[in-house]
Amino acid sequence: MREKGRKRKKWLIVLTAFLFFAALVFGSLCIGLQYKLRHWEYWSPDYEKIDISLLLDKETRSEEDYKVLYSQTGLTKIGIDGTLAQEGGREKVLKIQEYYFRGPTRDGRYASPIMYMDETSSYATLAALQDGDVLVTATTIVAWWRFGHSALVVDASGGRVLESIGMGSDSKYNSTSVFTNLANFMVLRPKAEAETKVQVVEYAKENLVGLPYVFTVGILSKKNPKKIKYTQCAHLVWYAYKQFGIDLDSDGGALVLPQDLANSSHLELVQTFGFHPERLWK
Repeated sequence: MREKGRKRKKWLIVLTAFLFFAALVFGSLCIGLQYKLRHWEYWSPDYEKIDISLLLDKETRSEEDYKVLYSQTGLTKIGIDGTLAQEGGREKVLKIQEYYFRGPTRDGRYASPIMYMDETSSYATLAALQDGDVLVTATTIVAWWRFGHSALVVDASGGRVLESIGMGSDSKYNSTSVFTNLANFMVLRPKAEAETKVQVVEYAKENLVGLPYVFTVGILSKKNPKKIKYTQCAHLVWYAYKQFGIDLDSDGGALVLPQDLANSSHLELVQTFGFHPERLWK
């Protein structure tokens, strides 16, 4: 009986130590989340909003004109020109400017005690998209880490993206609107031939739908396997382009992160919102 009592006491001590350690780790993760929430400010213009109508009506705009339009809308030259080429594009740009100066408001939600999504109660207007574009946001926070999210535009006219959301979910199609109610986002365009981007999108549709989410792709498994079995948000975008010789991972690390895509030299900015227009996500 004494021997059983000693064993029971030993296991009780081990269990108590384990629970204490687990509580310590969990508490640290919760503290990290709150720290990240308090030490990140979403950018909005601190200067005057001006009437850009005359600039939009010009047949030919100068480099200085595009700089002014960027400061007023978050749209780069390709963002301005592409959007103006659409039917109702002028009104769309003005709507983008209005929202740009309204700025992001934090109205987020906890996806778990250690995960937070910085959402807003309103929806931004996106620039004219193209198939193959990449959407990136820094609004997903996990404990001490601002991980962010990214997706691949697979149907620009229909407003659809392919994304890998999170644990317990398979990669799937979704609406581009999942990015427009976030406190920041970027629209990025690969510097690739139109034909290549079409091939990337078709490949993604055929091979990257319905894959389980595994965050450790590239660490506990191959980053670029011949047959892909699982993925995560930034890895999905990277993998699709990698199959056509385009490496969007700016730092070449084992993990591909949304921030790596945001800083890729193979991507050019179309639109930004909630990020500092010069620093972006550096």
